[in-house]
Amino acid sequence: MGMRVSLPPAIIALVGVVSTSGGAVAAPRQAIAGRAGAAASSPEVARLEAEIKEQRDLLIQSMQIEQQHYDLLLRLIQSLSQSSAATAAPAPAGGAPARAGTADAPATDPNSARALLIPSMGTGVAPMPDPPPRKVPDRIGSVSGKITVSAGKLDDVYVYVQNVHGPATRSRTLEIAQRDKQFVPSVAVVQRGTRVTFPNYDAIYHNVFSSGPPHAFDLGSYRAGDTPRAVEMSTPGVVELYCNMHAKMHASVLVVPNALWTRVSSDGSFQINNVPIGVRKVVAWSPRSRPVEQTVDLGPTGASVSIHLNADGGDRPHNNKYGMPYGSYKE
Repeated sequence: MGMRVSLPPAIIALVGVVSTSGGAVAAPRQAIAGRAGAAASSPEVARLEAEIKEQRDLLIQSMQIEQQHYDLLLRLIQSLSQSSAATAAPAPAGGAPARAGTADAPATDPNSARALLIPSMGTGVAPMPDPPPRKVPDRIGSVSGKITVSAGKLDDVYVYVQNVHGPATRSRTLEIAQRDKQFVPSVAVVQRGTRVTFPNYDAIYHNVFSSGPPHAFDLGSYRAGDTPRAVEMSTPGVVELYCNMHAKMHASVLVVPNALWTRVSSDGSFQINNVPIGVRKVVAWSPRSRPVEQTVDLGPTGASVSIHLNADGGDRPHNNKYGMPYGSYKE
């Protein structure tokens, strides 16, 4: 193949041993020949010659095995070199040979290929750097806008995104106290899954209930010092709270389906960030008006809405938990 091959040091050493052993063999033979003149048929001479011949055969056999190992390794190196040359990039301009074992050109020299094959004989090619991360397109946007109300203030107006599924929260709690024959606070917004507790701080009995939907429950009668009762708000919607004994006790809890909600500023403006792009339903609500919904096509650059609420001005009439008008109650 036109390739000059240098024998490994082990083979060269073995050749030297064989050469030296040849001289060692010749010297005993001369001594033997001298003694042979005295006793040509001596068994001692025959035994010595047999041992020397056996040792020489063993040395030659070891050399042959070492040569076979070297030839096998050389063929493997040449095969690796040919595979690298088949996929190599064109030579640099000017005909300058590529440096073996660099990132600029594959190794084509057998010694370099051997360095790649046997780590102990070379450092190998430096690893290729990781490709730069791909930029993920923006998949969220912001919904902003302004809310107007026909009457009343904007201090209890909220906006939320309805049609985005989100996991129910499992670690949040809210306390709505019964104090001085009132619910405190009287307006609250909670994410689906929130646990709402109703402690009674009055010396008189209260009976919190909601006729639903979305939540219908009856906590029964208890007073200050009794264990507070609680309800998990698991369904989105507006929960109207009442006391079965005091008709004027009323509170509203808005249960939102996800974390995409906000309170409207005093000038009616709002902004909700991190909303998944797509067709979204934006809902505005206040305890003095019914929810109003508007659909927008949200893109990465955002979307804007304008919603008007018609406030009804006060508490709506309601019955007790039995569906009957309230009667007189002596505390």
